[in-house]
Amino acid sequence: MRARSSGLLLLALASLLALQGCYLLKQGAAILSCNCQARDIERMLQEPGLAPELRQTLLLVLEIKRYAVETLGLKENRNYTRYVALERKYLVDVVSACAKDRFQPYLWRYCFFGSFPYKGFFARKDALREAEALKRRDLDVLVRPVDAFSTLGFFNDPVYSFMDRYSVFELASLILHEQTHATLFLKNEVQFNEELASFMGQEGALGFIRKRYGPDSAAYRQAMESLQDQDAFHGLILGLYGELEALYRGPASREEKLTRRREIFAAFNRELGAAAPQRFKSEEFRGLHDLPLNNAYVMAFVQYTEHLGLFTRLYQALGGDLRETFARIRGVKNRRGKAKAYLEELIAAAESGR
Repeated sequence: MRARSSGLLLLALASLLALQGCYLLKQGAAILSCNCQARDIERMLQEPGLAPELRQTLLLVLEIKRYAVETLGLKENRNYTRYVALERKYLVDVVSACAKDRFQPYLWRYCFFGSFPYKGFFARKDALREAEALKRRDLDVLVRPVDAFSTLGFFNDPVYSFMDRYSVFELASLILHEQTHATLFLKNEVQFNEELASFMGQEGALGFIRKRYGPDSAAYRQAMESLQDQDAFHGLILGLYGELEALYRGPASREEKLTRRREIFAAFNRELGAAAPQRFKSEEFRGLHDLPLNNAYVMAFVQYTEHLGLFTRLYQALGGDLRETFARIRGVKNRRGKAKAYLEELIAAAESGR
């Protein structure tokens, strides 16, 4: 299954600052190439021959961006004010890897920005070459397509032409997800960063649609169905994660663990394939079967969803005020220690009325 937005944070961040070798140079050059093709959306909207469907999408992008800044308090910058036409259907291929007998992700380290459990490539052949090298190290590997990433202000992130086909919910959640990254980024706190951006993207998109179209609109119903399917699928993956975690922490030998996990993966795929048509409402999920399950696949979802419930608890304790929720979370920048511990402190204070 392919996610609309992974919240990928790295790729070209240091390419102009440190020039740390061939990888960053190559990815940085690709980003610069995209930026050179970018057209200003405001100017495009003044063109009389602009296709009506594209005009509608561009107007929607600008409206979502205003909502991000004015309603949610996200950073105001030049992100999503330009448009790039691409022939490809997604932006980059992302490689991640994990040990086979435990949930220990492989990490790539970068000066200034810390460690990341994924690495992105504009050229698919480069991603596949990296994946093969990791497999030779006896790691589980996942290569997945990603539609967007944040460059954290080092470049002005554009809208890409493959986003024209997105639903309102998909477009809004993507922009708000990435704009959250551009507003708040914590070094070496990838999971917190991704979960916060996922939460802001989902709840922010629902709020935008309620305000723009109304809670009784078809757009809102479709958004709720999509989100419910996502939540249900993520719940299944987290359940699989828990089962495997118990196995890996147990006394069995490595070979016994690998044999048992193959059985667990096979059973999960059988049950998912049988239940998906009835369990899910959207076509993206109804056809799920034979997922490429391994530890890297499971971790790719866990890093975005494991603690999402904590953000929801804070949001609910603050009366469903998403702007206030994010404003309080931003205080983590002035605190030492793990971000999750700070979030739990915020929840305790909010639930006690402090």
